[in-house]
Amino acid sequence: MVYRLVAWTVALAAAAVTIAIARAEPSDALAGDSALALVAEVAAGLLLVATAVASRARTGFRVLLAASGIAWLSGEWNSPGAGAAFTAGLVLYAAWPPLLAHAALLYGDRRLRRSDVALLAVAYADSLLVLGAGSALFLDPRPQGCFDCPANRLLVSAEPELVAELGRAGLYVAAAWSATFAALALVRLTTATPARRRVDLPVLLPAAAAVALFGARALHGGERGFLSNDPTDRALWAAQLAALALVAAGVAWERLRARRMRDQLAELVVELGRSSPTGGLRDQLARTFGDPSLEVLHARDDDAGWVDGDGRPARLPRDVHREVTRVLAGGRELSAVVHRPGLLEDPAVAAELADAARLALEHERLGAIRRAQLESLRASRGRIVATADAERRSLERDLHDGAQQRLATLAVAIRLARRQLASEDPQLDGELAAAEQGLRDALAELRELAHGLIPAVLAHEGLKPAVEALADRSPRLVVGDVTAERFDAPVESAAYFFVAESLRRCGDGDVAVSARREDGRLLVRLEAAAGIAGSTIDLEDRVGAVGGTLTATAHAVRAELPCES
Repeated sequence: MVYRLVAWTVALAAAAVTIAIARAEPSDALAGDSALALVAEVAAGLLLVATAVASRARTGFRVLLAASGIAWLSGEWNSPGAGAAFTAGLVLYAAWPPLLAHAALLYGDRRLRRSDVALLAVAYADSLLVLGAGSALFLDPRPQGCFDCPANRLLVSAEPELVAELGRAGLYVAAAWSATFAALALVRLTTATPARRRVDLPVLLPAAAAVALFGARALHGGERGFLSNDPTDRALWAAQLAALALVAAGVAWERLRARRMRDQLAELVVELGRSSPTGGLRDQLARTFGDPSLEVLHARDDDAGWVDGDGRPARLPRDVHREVTRVLAGGRELSAVVHRPGLLEDPAVAAELADAARLALEHERLGAIRRAQLESLRASRGRIVATADAERRSLERDLHDGAQQRLATLAVAIRLARRQLASEDPQLDGELAAAEQGLRDALAELRELAHGLIPAVLAHEGLKPAVEALADRSPRLVVGDVTAERFDAPVESAAYFFVAESLRRCGDGDVAVSARREDGRLLVRLEAAAGIAGSTIDLEDRVGAVGGTLTATAHAVRAELPCES
């Protein structure tokens, strides 16, 4: 508010002084006696100030643009009717071109290059020191015939020849640096990316034209050593008016475009608030900016990298054909938008994205992180189940190859001993028979235990033979249409134990089981007329460990397991 108040106070005061001077001495004014020309002259300066005040660009650009508008208004002050403003007019009449060039080079949050700094140093030195204060120190207008001119408050010594030489040198240098700036602006526009060119063109091109027209005036007045108001000067001055109006229009267009972008992003946020689909922000941004390849990545809270909208781990690309625009909130990285080169090169668009879509980005980021955590938990649960299955298989092999073999060997040895000793000691034969039967019972129980850990037929032949083997041991299990297709070991293991554990929870009576593949999922269903009792949490965990889901009713339970290859 202070900046705006100061800018408007100084600008309106300068405009009032300019109007008073031009009306007091219209023959010496560039606007002449035309009220319309005077209005256009004042309006051009005030338009630059107005757009500078309204712009959302950086402070440096806004201050320089407002200063160039105010300096433009001082162009009439070095005339006999200027009164107390005469000295200020001598110093400032050529100040607006370097100020405008400086602002144009900073437009769009650009940084000055070394060549820019060197050019501006020459421009400021020439306009403010050589043509401005340097000449004013030695200019006494009255001895040179301007008896109506006010006194020069900066006069040190009247040196008419020196003033003429400084004027000629300053104007020729002004023509040179103005032409250099115009060429630099054209090179910058032709070498910029399409997105950057769309940003710079409305401001940089008319600014270059205005400065080049000033250079043409300087070249026209170089021989006489001062700027005048002859017909050529007035024609060039009128063209400058149009160029400055276009500069103001370009800055205003940036403001309007930023507002339109904010409205589009606001609509995007509202639409996302209605539906909030997974990855919806990415799709909406892609449509808004017209870049189907656009991606949105989100920073994890634990600084462990990035995730996409679905919570999958992701990396920022290192590709010359892709650019990354980072969105910050509270000094920390919130998200990153990966897009085609130049798409968000416009700082206004990037700023609007950060402002308008920040809540949507934060919402989707939290959702993506939650999905990433759930996926990590699911993967961890899957690894635990896989480890447990591996241990089951290892234990089953150890029992089969170790204890079962030894018990079977011992039972055979007792049988041989009975054959040799049966006729000699009937009592001993009976005891050996009892021992042999005990070994065979233990062997059967051990086999049942090993089969309960994980049936060997499951790994060797698949789900259907394993379920049929389970039905052989539990006759009430009625095997229906069970696919003979093979699946990944974790899926087959989960499906088998789902059937086995569900069977234990079923009451008396037959239990029907079926399994089929449908749309990339293995569907396993059990139906029990007597009902299914007990909690199914462990079944949900077992099925969920491989990314499946479980649904249960009073008389049926169903598991859906992903089985895409």
